[in-house]
Order: sequence, then structure tokens, then C-alpha cells
Amino acid sequence: MSFLIRIIQIPITWRSIIGKMIKRKDDFMSENQNYIVQEDDICLVSYPKSGNNFLLFLVATLLYKTKIDWSTKGKMIQNVATEPIKGLPSPHLVWSHEGYDPTYPKVIYLVRDPRDIVISYHHHNRKYYADPRNFDDFFDAFMEGSIGPAGPWDKNVESWLDNRDKVKKGFLLIKYEDLLVNTSKNAHRIIKFLNLDRTEEEINEAVDWASFDNMKALEKKQSIHLNGNSPFVNPKMPFVREGKANKWKSVLNQNQQKQINQKFHTALTRLGYEIST
Repeated sequence: MSFLIRIIQIPITWRSIIGKMIKRKDDFMSENQNYIVQEDDICLVSYPKSGNNFLLFLVATLLYKTKIDWSTKGKMIQNVATEPIKGLPSPHLVWSHEGYDPTYPKVIYLVRDPRDIVISYHHHNRKYYADPRNFDDFFDAFMEGSIGPAGPWDKNVESWLDNRDKVKKGFLLIKYEDLLVNTSKNAHRIIKFLNLDRTEEEINEAVDWASFDNMKALEKKQSIHLNGNSPFVNPKMPFVREGKANKWKSVLNQNQQKQINQKFHTALTRLGYEIST
């Protein structure tokens, strides 16, 4: 019997402990923080599985006029939870899944419907950590806020909404669903927020480069940079998926929809998300 199969058979409490030991470096968060945020950093913040890479590709291409890919992302964009990267372009782009932090000087916060997040999160954990839980069990853990160090979705989101005016150099809120529907419009918002001067051609190139079709194509060529060598990773499962909104309508049952409506009602309402009936 393989080591992987033995891990899957271990009770969930012990699997979670082992999971912490085998986590990819870019998944650690504040409890292992090494990087110290700088005064001129641009922080890209989101709850896990909110479309973070979609935003990263777009902002980095607009900011640096360089087309990042899966092989260069880790050299150009700093994870707040890892050691400082040498030779980062300036200003630094820093990504994080943390709740409100007063040291973050300038923030672009990406928010996504939690009903779609839980679907994407389940896929992610199955791919990278051989998580054996079925969707219903995973959903329950998500509602408890026990999936990872980011905690409950609403607490993370509202910590930023409640303190957005305290972010020293500005706070820009972007909804994943809006970014999908009109990437170009949001690219213009980002340019204005960052005080960049870009031509329409440069903007269009960045939009095309950050598209899900392109990220999927890059994944096929550079899968080693996404899958690594861990025996827990399932290379047959894609990292970049459909990139669609409202998939929850065909996946979540009525009881699950009701649970999210009740638990996250305030945050959903503040963000203008549909409250299903």
C-alpha cells in the first residue's frame, strides 16, 4: 500500500496535522510570515479561491509591462507568508489571504461569491492534498471556517470592508464576477488606482494575457510549476478551471444554499450578492 493511500486512511484530525507538514510553501499564511510589508508595496488580497491568479496576472502585466507566467510568478510577486524574494521589481506586488492588516499600505481586494468559492476550494484540496472528503463534508467544514488559516469567509471579507478607509494609500474593491464580465473596465479601474499611464493596446494585451484561456494554455506547457513533485498532487486534475460564476446554482442543494444565506447574509448583502430563495 502506498504512503499516499495510508495518509488518506488516517482520521481527519491527523490528516490536517500532516497536511500542515506537507503544504506547498505558497499556502502558508500569517502564522509563518517572513516578509515585512514595505511602504510602497501594492497588496493584492483575497480569500482563498477567489480568483487570485486572475487578478495577479492582470495587475502584474499592467504594472510591469511584462507577461508573467507560472514559471515567473514566484520570482516577481511576493507572498506575504514566505521569505523575501531577491530582485523583486519595484514597486513590489504582494499577495495575501489575510484579514485586515493595518501595515498593508495600498490594497486591491478581490471578493467572490462564497457559494462558488466552496466549490473551487474543494477541487483545490482534492488536487493538492488528496483530500478524501466528499463535497457535503467539505461544505460543512467551510461553513465552520476550519478549512484553512483564512478562517470564515465573512469574517475575512468584512474585516477589510470595515477598515477600508484606514488603508493609508487607498483601497480598491473588485468583485470577481465583474472582473469576469468586463475585464477591460476593471483594468482601467486598476490603472487609475495605481496611477499608471498605459495605452489601450497595452491594456488589451494585459486583458488577453490574464484570460482563463491563456492561463489554461500556459498550464499545459508549465504544469511542473503548478504540480511540483509532491506525491499528494493529482496532475490529472487541472489547476485552472472554467473561470465561471454562479456554478453554485447547479451544485449546492437547497439546504446548503439556505445555510450560506443565513450565515453570510450581512456580507452577501453588503456586496450586492443574490440571496437565493
